[in-house]
Amino acid sequence: MQIGYLADYPDFIPTLARWHHREWAYLRPGDSLEARAARLRGSCGHREIPTVIVSFTGGTLLGSAMLLAYDMDTRMELSPWLAGVFVAPDHRRHGIGAALVRRAVDDATALGVRRLYLYTPGTELFYSRLGWSLVERTRYRGTDVVVMSYECAA
Repeated sequence: MQIGYLADYPDFIPTLARWHHREWAYLRPGDSLEARAARLRGSCGHREIPTVIVSFTGGTLLGSAMLLAYDMDTRMELSPWLAGVFVAPDHRRHGIGAALVRRAVDDATALGVRRLYLYTPGTELFYSRLGWSLVERTRYRGTDVVVMSYECAA
């Protein structure tokens, strides 16, 4: 498995847009696959915010993680965010998600980020095991979510 930047593998954008749209479209009513692909293209950076990190083997995309300035429009005081952590169902439970999160945290740390945030509707335990802490339980766009934070190394 390799980990790199989506900016260097733009052929993965259509697949990743489909995966993200299928997984999280309910949090963005009225969103389109094309709009999601455009947001991914616009987030293609190299060790900066925003950026999209991808894992792959050969020409097969396995998963993604993103660093964004903002991810919850109701928590604009919190920044930056880990978002878009997704591993293809056939490749889950092999450490890919954890590796993507670690890479995103490493990139954020290298950028001088002290605290990183995320929200999740259902994977609190996964992030807790990786050292993330609960900030709050709240409702966002009609869904119960937890907001979590991670203290990056100094």
